[in-house]
Order: sequence, then C-alpha cells, then structure tokens
Amino acid sequence: MTASSTLAHTDILFLNWRDPAHPQAGGAETYCFEIARRLARTGARVTLFASRSPGAAAVEYTDGVRILRQGGTFGVYAAAVRHLLRNRHAYDAVVDFQNGIPFFSAAFVPRWTADVCVIHHVHQDQFDLFFRWPANAVGRLLEKQVSRIVYRNRPIVVVSPSTREGVRRELGFHNPVFLVPNGSPHSEPARVARSESPRIAVVSRLVPQKRLDLLVRALPALLGRHPDLRVDIAGQGGELGRLRALAEGLGVGGAVTFHGWVGEERKRELLARAWLTVVPSVAEGWGLAVIEANSLGTPAVAFDVPGLRDAVRPGRTGWLLPAGADLADLTAAALDSLADPAARERMAGRCRGWADGFGWGDSADRLARVVQEEIRRVRRHRRSRRQAHDLAVVTHFETADGDALEATLDGALRGTDGWSRRGDAFRLVLHGCDEVLAHGVLARLGVGQQAAVALASRSDLLVRPESSAT
Repeated sequence: MTASSTLAHTDILFLNWRDPAHPQAGGAETYCFEIARRLARTGARVTLFASRSPGAAAVEYTDGVRILRQGGTFGVYAAAVRHLLRNRHAYDAVVDFQNGIPFFSAAFVPRWTADVCVIHHVHQDQFDLFFRWPANAVGRLLEKQVSRIVYRNRPIVVVSPSTREGVRRELGFHNPVFLVPNGSPHSEPARVARSESPRIAVVSRLVPQKRLDLLVRALPALLGRHPDLRVDIAGQGGELGRLRALAEGLGVGGAVTFHGWVGEERKRELLARAWLTVVPSVAEGWGLAVIEANSLGTPAVAFDVPGLRDAVRPGRTGWLLPAGADLADLTAAALDSLADPAARERMAGRCRGWADGFGWGDSADRLARVVQEEIRRVRRHRRSRRQAHDLAVVTHFETADGDALEATLDGALRGTDGWSRRGDAFRLVLHGCDEVLAHGVLARLGVGQQAAVALASRSDLLVRPESSAT
C-alpha cells in the first residue's frame, strides 16, 4: 500500500492561484495538479480551487480532480475564503499553495480540519519586480509576519533545500518543515535527433523574474563565437513583446524564434533537439524546467541562486554561474564543451540519470504522509468534530487509603462526574475535559502520575459508574 492510498475516502481541498489550464500556468501549477491527480487516483476526493481565466468553466472534472474556478488574479483570495466558510464541514484537510501570498486558510478552517501550507520559494525580494510602494511592502508583510502568525505550528512543505533555508532565514518560520520535491516527466525517448549545430531551447513563462532578457542580450556575443547558433523560446506572458523588440533592436531577431505557447509534444521536441537550456531566473523554488530538459538529455545553464542550485549538478548535468556573472561567457564555454557529439551523449546520459531519480508518485506519497500525520495530530489533540464539552476522560488508579479518598470525592467532583471503587482501586469518569485537565483534577485529589488516563469510549459514556463503593 502506498502512502497516497492512506488518504483514500478523505476529502482534500487544494488551494492554488491557478489551475494547469490557466494561460499563465507554470511549474507551481504542474506540481499542484500532478500530486492532486495521483491522490485522486488512489481514492481521495480532491477539489482544486483556483482563479478563473476568461472563457474557463466554473466547474470541471479532470483526471478525477474536481476543479472549481472563482475570482480573478486577486479576487481568488476572497473567493477562497467564502468557499472555506461555506464548506466548513466538507473537508478533512486543506493544502494551501503559497505563491508569494498564501490563502491564509488556517484562519478560516475549523479546528478539526488539517491545514498544510506548501511554499515553492520565498518572494521577499521579488515583490519589487511587480509592485511599487506601498503594495510591495504589504506583500512582504503578508508573506512574512502575517503568514508566520496564521500558520503558527502548522506543517510547512517546501520543494527544495533552498526554499527550506529561505523559510527559516528570511521568513523566520519555526514550524515543522518537510521537503517534497518536484517529480520528473520520465519522458519516452525523443522522436527528434539532437541538432548538429548549436541550439538553445527555453520553455518558460515570460515574466520579469525569469530574466530571459539576459539571454537575448547575450546573443550578440554568443553569435560572435557560434555564428550558426539558433535559439527557441517557447511560452507566453507579459514580457513577450519586450523580448521580441529587444531581439530586433540588438540585431539578433533572425537567430531567435518565439514560439508562444506550445503543447507537451512540441515542448519535448524543442528541448530534445537543443544542446542546452538556459534558465537565468532570479530565483526558483526548484527548477522544474531544468529537470524537464534533463529528462530529455539536455543540460542546463543557470545562475547559482535558490532552487536552481539544487536542480543543477555542476559539471554533470549543467553549469552554474555566480550571481551577477556574465551569462554569455559561460554559455559560450558550455556550447564549446558540447561541440563533440560524444561529449553531448555523455552529458545526456548523466542528465537522464539525474532526472530519473525524481517521480511524481514519490512526491504524492511524501505530501500524503504530511497530510495524513496532520490529520492524525488534529484528531488526537482537537478530537476531530467534537467540541471540548463533548469530551470525557476515564481514569483508573489505586490509592493507599481508599476510605480517605472516598470521603473527599463527592465534594471534589462535579455532579455530572462519576466514580466507582473496588477495594483501593478507583475508576473515575470526568465529563467535559481532556487528558490535561484530568491530570489537574487528579493532582488536586492527591493522586500521583501512576493513574491511567484515556478518553472515554462509547461504552464508558453509556454506562455511568455509581457514585458509591461497589
């Protein structure tokens, strides 16, 4: 039995900014959905709540996952809160995917619902790329101080060692943190041959933090050393027009092809044909683009920044540049080292071997363990759907002077409590309290720590002990 199957018949809500069909979906959406559909496959009832892009259906079922779409880019947060409040009894667990700003679900779920927060990477330095003051300062406040309060003591899932360091160092979280890495597509062998001439392929969302302008700016120098170099850039986003204009302005438009959005098969063809992929991002949670390329035997050039330093094995599956280094120099050197077909094949074998070590099934199992343990913790300490006054405790103990204790019991216990006695052995049923409060009662009675204390069973509650010696 896999760990994922332990969540069979469990109702789980995934909260993510976008679903995989969203036009701007990226690695975070792949991560969310690949795990969600595997949990659904093993019997969990999974709902994915995400924003609704123009033309998208409000409700859709895909691979066993119910997808609910409400709200836009920012309106999805308020819509998620309304959904949580209206469905307080519907879910056993909520998995909250934080994309810069979380949904703060822990503040809106009842105490009997497990809540797990997944963080891909820390955005403290990236809010300035998208917002001006004061919005950027508010973003940092929400991600750091407010999140730290809302998710206090809740388990945190991260996708890489770099993110774990950021959660500790930059956000100051003291929560239990668990590592659940991305999987790998485990692609079938590509149907296209590796290009005989130098070729770079990039598949990415075209947004500022990906810094693909650095690659375009490096092309004049790269073409000076490799005149036959060609670059394929696939993806869409707000930076597309600027990148095209930049390429034309630098006179390298003929060497770059902007493909826009491409399907899975076309993406695999572009990556399999390339000698390299280049990932100049300012930071990543992990670097799924690197592993996807590696699975097709294509190494990566990236900066030594969070996430990418975990995904790239320098000298074996790619190359890492120090932050701020010249991208053109190292990329040209990487292309030089791959000029020999035998060298390309050796590198390809190492890349495939590295990528094969990651699987979405393993990722789903790891997350399932975290969710299942949190469900157990919540039920153990919060007693699932029972209120505090619904609890009762039964205790068993012996005392050296049973008569003296019996004389004090009627005055020390409430009228709703009960006790029975056999010799110097006593049994108490204390209503409206848990084990911690029960130990306080026993301490006031002078009973030591030897007393056995446990939650009362159904039969304990049905059969009330007589308040007299038996």
